[in-house]
Amino acid sequence: MMQIRKIKPEDIDFVIDITSKYRMPDSKYLSKVEHFLICEYDNIKCGCGCLIPHEGKGYINCVIVDEEHRRKKLGDAIVRALLNIADLQGIQYVYASGICEDFLQAMGFEKYSSTDVADDIKKVIGDSGNLDYFRVSLKGYFKPCSH
Repeated sequence: MMQIRKIKPEDIDFVIDITSKYRMPDSKYLSKVEHFLICEYDNIKCGCGCLIPHEGKGYINCVIVDEEHRRKKLGDAIVRALLNIADLQGIQYVYASGICEDFLQAMGFEKYSSTDVADDIKKVIGDSGNLDYFRVSLKGYFKPCSH
């Protein structure tokens, strides 16, 4: 069974381990650790993701699922949970960089080009070395059920 939850103090070592296993070491994620969600599958920590709100926008970073738990839609669940949090906070646009392009596009993100956003991403989540930035609008993203 899958569970997505807010980070707890005892999860910090897991976040450090998984991000250093799969990510660049210069990410600013540790200064924003309170914004992380942890993914568990059958009570095993197997993934995480981070949404950092900044000046009315949201920035997603460190969406990682351990290799042995991939292809179970856990990454989708992490991103949807992060986008739901952004939506509840009144954030209209969420940006991402350094995450697989095909994955982001499947989640509704589109390539986006703006020097302002590039500067904000570097300031907020660090320089991932990527030149591609993506954006999704949350307006209408979570559509109500129609009966």
